[in-house]
Amino acid sequence: MKRWQRPVRPLPLRARPMQNESVVSFVMRLAAANNFPASLLFRTIGDCVPGKHVLHRDAILNRTAIDRLSTLSRTPADHLTRALPGLSHVPVYVPLPARTPTVRFFKLHYPMQACRTCTLKHGPATPFAWEHRDRDEARYVCTTHRRWIKSTPQYNLMNAPEIVTAQNEYDALAMSYNQSEAASGLFQAWNITTGWLKDKRHPSLMHRWRERAETVGAAGPASAAARFPEMIRLAPLLIHPSWRNHVIYGAPSDLSRFLRHASRAVGTDYELFPDQSGREDPLVTWAMSLRSCHTSRQLPLSRRASSLRGIRATPLPESRHFA
Repeated sequence: MKRWQRPVRPLPLRARPMQNESVVSFVMRLAAANNFPASLLFRTIGDCVPGKHVLHRDAILNRTAIDRLSTLSRTPADHLTRALPGLSHVPVYVPLPARTPTVRFFKLHYPMQACRTCTLKHGPATPFAWEHRDRDEARYVCTTHRRWIKSTPQYNLMNAPEIVTAQNEYDALAMSYNQSEAASGLFQAWNITTGWLKDKRHPSLMHRWRERAETVGAAGPASAAARFPEMIRLAPLLIHPSWRNHVIYGAPSDLSRFLRHASRAVGTDYELFPDQSGREDPLVTWAMSLRSCHTSRQLPLSRRASSLRGIRATPLPESRHFA
């Protein structure tokens, strides 16, 4: 007789589910709390093939398996369904059997590690839990416990309140625009600050990032936590319609106004933006690329293709051209 065919009884210790937690994460925390192998607990819940390949996945359970998990965890089934989004997932191809308790794993597209302090408050279990996140949702800081949760290990931000403030500013930015536009601005700012880090063009930024990294215990200025406030201050400029129009339609000499405003936003010297040793600043490169892409889209299709190939523009063939 297999484990999922045997009757189940409640486990000695509980691990309360977190909101938006993955089913796999919850079962692993429940197993850790009771010093029980996670693979055996999955086989106890339902028919499945668990292993290390499921650590970053989620699971679908049929009603019989949900009832068994509810009994094992001493948590009502409706509470589990509300807290764990994976239980509401519908199989795309093969439906789950109705009577046999079954666990089926699927890929979790955008897993995010939960705050360690939040996790430990939900039971005496492993301090790591994985949450469901939307594609464009950026949650790098737990503002409740002031912890940086984007990397492992997580950092205590009690002595770096500007990083917590930056997360609040990003949330406000996402509400002003939308998640996808805010995420796009943050991604572009991430690349620009990475370029500044490689070029070491702005000494004031480098010094600030080193001090901030030492404060939170990060591994140098390359850590995203050290650069996060400057990313958030730069991101609104990269997606604001007025500033984008200024970069696209303004004369090349008018770019200095945008660069001066950006230098004040991130706290660096404007004089360091012009070319040095034949290399452009990453922010200048971003501005020229934005202008170039918009200009190429305004050209007719034949000229646009020829400009990309570097050849003379030729008209598109007309009707019966090859007849």
